[in-house]
Amino acid sequence: MECLKFLELVLNFVNTSCHYLFHEMSFTCRWIQLNKDRREIINTFIISRAKDITHCPSLLNLYSSFYLTIKSKNVFNQNVIFSAVYKVKLNEIIQTPRPVITSVNTTDTSLTITWTSGKGTITKCLIRHKHLNESWTETAVFPPSVESLIDGLQPFTEYSLSVSCVNGLSRWSDWSAETRVKTSESRPTAAPSVSYYVSSDKKSRIRQLWLLWKALDTKDARGLIRGYEVSYTPIKQPSMRQVVYTSDLKTVVSIMTEEYDVTVAAYNSAGQSPHRRIRVHADLPQDVPAVKGLWVYSEGPSLRLHWEHEFTAVNVSEFAIEWHCAENKDSSRWERVNGSTFTTILTGIRPDEIYNISVYSVSDTLCSRSTSISANLQHGTLLDLVRFRLVNVTKSSVSVQWVWQETKLSINVLQYRLVLKGKHDSQSLRIFPNTQQHSFYNLQANTRYSVFIHGETTTGNFSKASLDVNTPLLDYEEIVKLAVPVLFLVLGFGIFFILTRTVWKEYFFPNIANPGHSLIGRWLLNPHYEGSDKICVQQLDNFFVVDQQTERNIIHVEHCMSVVSEDEDLIPSKICSNCEGTTQTLWKSNSDYEENTQTPSSVTEYINCPIIPANLDYVQNGQIPG
Repeated sequence: MECLKFLELVLNFVNTSCHYLFHEMSFTCRWIQLNKDRREIINTFIISRAKDITHCPSLLNLYSSFYLTIKSKNVFNQNVIFSAVYKVKLNEIIQTPRPVITSVNTTDTSLTITWTSGKGTITKCLIRHKHLNESWTETAVFPPSVESLIDGLQPFTEYSLSVSCVNGLSRWSDWSAETRVKTSESRPTAAPSVSYYVSSDKKSRIRQLWLLWKALDTKDARGLIRGYEVSYTPIKQPSMRQVVYTSDLKTVVSIMTEEYDVTVAAYNSAGQSPHRRIRVHADLPQDVPAVKGLWVYSEGPSLRLHWEHEFTAVNVSEFAIEWHCAENKDSSRWERVNGSTFTTILTGIRPDEIYNISVYSVSDTLCSRSTSISANLQHGTLLDLVRFRLVNVTKSSVSVQWVWQETKLSINVLQYRLVLKGKHDSQSLRIFPNTQQHSFYNLQANTRYSVFIHGETTTGNFSKASLDVNTPLLDYEEIVKLAVPVLFLVLGFGIFFILTRTVWKEYFFPNIANPGHSLIGRWLLNPHYEGSDKICVQQLDNFFVVDQQTERNIIHVEHCMSVVSEDEDLIPSKICSNCEGTTQTLWKSNSDYEENTQTPSSVTEYINCPIIPANLDYVQNGQIPG
């Protein structure tokens, strides 16, 4: 049992190794201790040999040998454990002194290293290097020299270096302390990836050309990019070439409605990259849709950005996000995310700054117009929802409208949601600054609904605005569809009634001639002339005009006026007849006949009379004499 316990204690020490530095007269051991409790451990070497040790420094000579035991004591619980006993011969564990790197000269792809290795003769060495968190890469063993060259490195890249050497038959030295260096810059090897958007203005021939490009990767930039050279040249006027220099990843220039040749190149202290050349058609429409539903809220020391995108035939490869302080537009920062990603986190946000954030959709050499929003770390999106009202209501739909207003809310709103609730159904959707109106469809007629907007926060929801509405039983169009046929039916019935009455009266109740409506009739019916002892006769033989078509006599009768005295009786003595356009009028007074040609004052009447028989001489008081 005691042997097993002792074996368990011994197994707490694994991978034990020791080495001896001859020139420094030092003895060092390394091991791995498996004991879980490693607080305040004191380790002690116990050295023993067959002969008595009279002088401790004498143990560290080249030909010395002894037995070594490692003792570990825990200060807290006073537990003590011992390792196995190791036999040590110093001449077998001699180690080369650790080198010291003294200088490193750099180029864009190589490093020249100089180091010292202390006393003694070095027979060969190794150099290892690594980039950031990558694993170490060791060079081939090379003979000793004052300096060594490592090439095939990446320009403008930071490397860690370390050297190890060996002296004769001794062991390899420990690796030297790590030295960090960076290779120098070289010309960029790749051209920027450029996209463009042309703002349309049909009222003017001048257009705004928006150019966006992606920052080069570190391996392609090969240095710190100092800026970009942008040139644009009209195809038909090459002499009108213009050049713009900028340190941003975007520029806006004015162009005419024609075709342009655009180039973009990056440059650093070592030179310029290849040019990216694109052909811009200023008068062609842009098909890349802009993002929608942009919203921002704070998430710890960062801003969380959300957006929505409408899927169309145009394949959006990525989104470009630009943000900068509202007071300093020249300090823009950029980020690119994949086209299938609709959220990102913006870091490095200052608590007291307001940021303008813009998102662009990118599809190869085309991009969309920007969708922008303002936000800060304290309040999130600096927009508030106001003036919520009802726009239209039908029996199956309800339309509401609202307005977004720039302001600073007291709370950080994650999102707003529009909700409709009724007796039998409910609808809900998220709303963003790009929408200011919404219609709910497939509702029930003659039903009461509640429409409201609530905001969502990390601690709960709150009501922003609400209204109640009743859907009508019938829509206005339906009422019109019902009323118009009835109106036409009533109108048609009235017209039919009027026409029927006229036809009925004409055929079944014709008008009968009234003698009182003609001059001769009134003359014949006037009792004032009855019983007169004088007969006034107008001989009509020479005055009848016979119509050849109807074989009827035509008499033209006119009402004739004559000036007579008040004490005379005006007695018409004959009928006025018109023969071949001549009018003759005779008036009979109490004394004799008088002829008068005064112009008639009444309307002329035409009477068709039958042919007078030959035996008819005259008319007297409406009677025909025998």
